[in-house]
Amino acid sequence: MADEKLDRVLQHLDTLHTKIDGIDAGHKELASRLDALEGEREKEKSEAKARADAEEKERKEREEREAADAAGKRVDEDSNKFAEAQMRADAAYQAWGKQAPHALHGETLRDFRIRLLNPLKSHSKAYKDSALNLVGDDAVFDTIEGAIINDAVEASSTTFTMGAPLRKLSSRNEAGHTVTKFVGDPAVTWAPFMGGATKFGRIVKPALR
Repeated sequence: MADEKLDRVLQHLDTLHTKIDGIDAGHKELASRLDALEGEREKEKSEAKARADAEEKERKEREEREAADAAGKRVDEDSNKFAEAQMRADAAYQAWGKQAPHALHGETLRDFRIRLLNPLKSHSKAYKDSALNLVGDDAVFDTIEGAIINDAVEASSTTFTMGAPLRKLSSRNEAGHTVTKFVGDPAVTWAPFMGGATKFGRIVKPALR
């Protein structure tokens, strides 16, 4: 009887060990699955971060390209504005036999336009004493600029000193053609080419003998 009880106890223990081993194997398999799931999740997170980093890099590069394009466009627009201002003033400068100066490095467009107009102001009765740097409104400044240039061009045709030789004035019309005219006292210019009046001596008859 004792041996039978002992055998049953041992069998029961073997069954428990078998169950425990099965549970342990199940835990290991579950742990392995959890590790695999965790690995997949970390991989997905890494891939998502890589995609996000790539998108962010692409966004920054796109913004930098757009900023560079915008900056280049602004530079081109500014260059055109400087060239247009010089061309407008050059019509008046050429009317006086001169040439409008170029913009200086670092000079603002407004300062350049004021520098172009200052030598021309003296030909404008309305604006010869104006402080152009104090004009804040762009539309007003544009009006004053046009008036000064027009006054300077007009003055070149009507103002000259008596006794002054002819001077050549060149300008461009709206079609872009060069127009040349001469202003001054023609008599002074042509005097060297005009001979003086011919003088005749008195005719004396020979005495009769």
